[in-house]
This record gives sequence, structure tokens and C-alpha cells, in this order.
Amino acid sequence: MKSLTNLREAIIVAHNRGKKQTEIADFLGISQGAVSKAIKRFEETGSNQDRPKGRPEKTARNSRNIMRAREMIQRNPTTKANVESLKKALTKAWNEITLDTLVKIVDNFPKRLKKCIDSNGGYFE
Repeated sequence: MKSLTNLREAIIVAHNRGKKQTEIADFLGISQGAVSKAIKRFEETGSNQDRPKGRPEKTARNSRNIMRAREMIQRNPTTKANVESLKKALTKAWNEITLDTLVKIVDNFPKRLKKCIDSNGGYFE
């Protein structure tokens, strides 16, 4: 069996030479959907390499947000880790989000939703 990386590379080379997706699929003995997916992946990422295995890092709990939380605690070490202080800190952080940032998030949502649907709920960037 051919390696997927080599197969994707062959698809991209044929595509760049002007071959139609159906021609590529017939020649390589694979589905037209697989050809389409390989081309789309290459156009989005610029690579035909395998994607990282495992779950993607969740956006709410990434290293940047963890570091920000630690910095907030260090700036105010007397703050008790209780529900009320957490509620106040979250409310303050929420209120610091600019309208421009919220507009960008809302405007970007349809694109992210489409990528999620296209990847069948799998990994996407």
C-alpha cells in the first residue's frame, strides 16, 4: 500500500499540472472525494504531511490563558480562591473584552462552523 503522504504528494503534483480531480482519482485508483480532500488540505495548510495525532488543544484552556490566570493570581496573592472572587474576576475579565474583539469573534464564527462541519467535527485550525 502506498503511504498517504506519497499519495497526497502525487495528487498535488497532478493537480498543479492541470489534471482534473476525476482524472487523478481514476489514475490513482482512489475516490474523487479523497482527491478533493487532499487538494483542500494542501491549499489550507501548504503541506501534504499528516496532521498531528490526538485532540487539539482546547481554546479556553490553552497555555496563554493559563499563564494569564497565574499572572492574575501573582499580582493579587491575597485573593482567596472561592466562588465569589472567581465570579468577580470573570466578570471583570469579561467587561475588559472590547466590542471590536466581540465583533471579530462573531464575524469569524460562520467560517469556523464551516470548517468544523467540513472536518466532521475533527481537528481543524
